[in-house]
Amino acid sequence: MRKRWPDEKGRRFYKDLQKRLSEKLHHLDNVELRNINTLLAIDVSYKEGHAMVCGVLWDVGKACPFAIYRYIEPVYFPYISGLFFIRELPPIVRLAKKVAIDYDVLLLNAVGAAHPEGIGLATHAGLYLEKPSFGITERIPYGFYEMPEKREKAWRKILDSNGNTIGYVIRSQKYVKPVFVTPGYRLKPETALSLAMSLPFNARLPEPLRLADRCSKKDFKKEVKIRGCENETIHSIKYPAMTGKQPG
Repeated sequence: MRKRWPDEKGRRFYKDLQKRLSEKLHHLDNVELRNINTLLAIDVSYKEGHAMVCGVLWDVGKACPFAIYRYIEPVYFPYISGLFFIRELPPIVRLAKKVAIDYDVLLLNAVGAAHPEGIGLATHAGLYLEKPSFGITERIPYGFYEMPEKREKAWRKILDSNGNTIGYVIRSQKYVKPVFVTPGYRLKPETALSLAMSLPFNARLPEPLRLADRCSKKDFKKEVKIRGCENETIHSIKYPAMTGKQPG
């Protein structure tokens, strides 16, 4: 009979690792909002046993994209509640390392501090890539909060069991469901909030993540095009799968 991976001992190891990393991250320096000019938004979709990753480079000042990257690889790890980073971190890191243009902040459709162990995928990715990071997502696995008022830019704090602020729940538009903003690596909760509020919201997710989400769900064999900062057409740059048959 094939053993389940990781076994109970392995799960305890990874959870303990997350807890120890979380305690150390509180002592790291943070980044000021005025020093953030570009960000890389990444999202991952899954199809036929493959992880399809898309990264959108975003100009914060001009509020527009200027490059788009795509990558695909087989899924090597199962989904494990609380240990999602084991499954999704490898393809995110591999895509980010292929981006030749430097960026200031990493944005993921994932949680950072709002995690039972205090360190979610958004934190792991920033730590591994040595980039300040934060996450914006439609739900969180941990945290205490009240829903914001039904008005544009309304927000409420997300607290841990000790009353510490670990993120914010924000409503970008009056009649849109809120999203959750959580700091990852080297970003204060309030800086993550300010940065999130500076992004355009044409849907529930901010535009950089919406584009990354849409791109990751497209047929990998087809080209993706988006409108860039100077109203020019940006063509996606594709990186083929490491191994395995690509889904059609």
